[in-house]
This record gives sequence, C-alpha cells and structure tokens, in this order.
Amino acid sequence: MENLIKYLDKALEPLDNKVKAYLDVERDIRLLEVELLSLQSIRPDFDPEYSDLEQALKAGRFDHQLNDKEQHMAALLNRYQQLRDELIALLPEQNKFIAINLGYGPSRVGYFTRDPDTHQSLSEPVLRVIH
Repeated sequence: MENLIKYLDKALEPLDNKVKAYLDVERDIRLLEVELLSLQSIRPDFDPEYSDLEQALKAGRFDHQLNDKEQHMAALLNRYQQLRDELIALLPEQNKFIAINLGYGPSRVGYFTRDPDTHQSLSEPVLRVIH
C-alpha cells in the first residue's frame, strides 16, 4: 500500500512554499482583474471585446499610459510567470503529479508537456495545481 503521508516530507517544503506563493499571486491577479473590469465598465467608451487586460498586456496593445492598477497587474503577471517557471524547474518529473502539503491535507502539483487525452505534445508546459 502506498504511503499516504509522504507529502509531509520536510524536503518538499521549498516546493510547498513556492506553490503557496504561486496560488497567492494567482488569487491577487483574479481579484485585481475583477476590480479593473468593474472600473473599466463605468467608462463611457468601454468595449467588452477589448477588456482582457492580460491578453492586452501580452500583446502590447496599450496606446496610453498604464494607470497604477494596470501597472500592478503587469507586475503581478510577471511575478506569476516567474513563479511558474521556478516551479517547473523545481519539479523532478514531467507529466506526473507530486503530492505536496499546502496546510490542509495532500495536494498535487505537476507540469505537463503533452495533453493527457490526446497524448499530443503541448507548445509549452502546463502547470497544474490540485488543492
């Protein structure tokens, strides 16, 4: 029978802490995204088709100065990408979940280079956290 408490291994603490930081930044991005969309929706020239700030930042489609909240969003997105890359570097295997401890029982994290359904290669690794 598999040892169900191996996720408590002290050697996994750096990975646990990095995943917690990654999830915190992800939460902050979603909260700020809602706030930005709420603020943008009250503008008279609001266009819902052009309201995806994350895609706009990636594509460089801004022809005006970023306000403070948009700058904060850009910083969060950069931090999120940095943490994602660091997590992928920390994980020992690809296409496999690793059990970790996020403080409320076993969770899993892994990065995948192929689609689990079609077994086709992905263009970039996908980080998955199950908590």
